[in-house]
Amino acid sequence: MFLEVDMRRIYALFLLLASASFISELVAADETKILLGVWAGKATGPDGAPPTGDITVTFSRDETRTLKGKIVIKAPGGLQYSGEISDITVQKKVFSGTAVFKLGENPLQAVVTGPLKGKTIQGTFSMMAKGEKIGEGTFNITKEPVKAGK
Repeated sequence: MFLEVDMRRIYALFLLLASASFISELVAADETKILLGVWAGKATGPDGAPPTGDITVTFSRDETRTLKGKIVIKAPGGLQYSGEISDITVQKKVFSGTAVFKLGENPLQAVVTGPLKGKTIQGTFSMMAKGEKIGEGTFNITKEPVKAGK
């Protein structure tokens, strides 16, 4: 009987831990839900280099429910270019992700992070080329309201 009581306690503890892990995963997935949609703002790259300009970021989920993003930048002078955002997370109300811009032969990578305050993210990014850090920049984006009919 003593062994049976201990086994029940162990089983109950196992179920509690498994439930906590499952709930934690659900909460983490739900934290990214705020990102879905279109965000717009400005970015300032290292010494005014890319990705400086007006930015539009669109977050969506693919068929596997993985969060993905597309970023379009309109630089001063009218040059426009785009990139893909992956590795997107929101943990403890801090957004992070990796944007890759294919400019020429060598893609530029921006490792992005910033606190999520309501419907605004104001943060920093580190620019990488060929695996080496080439500078840092800042960004500020705000979620745009959903348009009627969408």
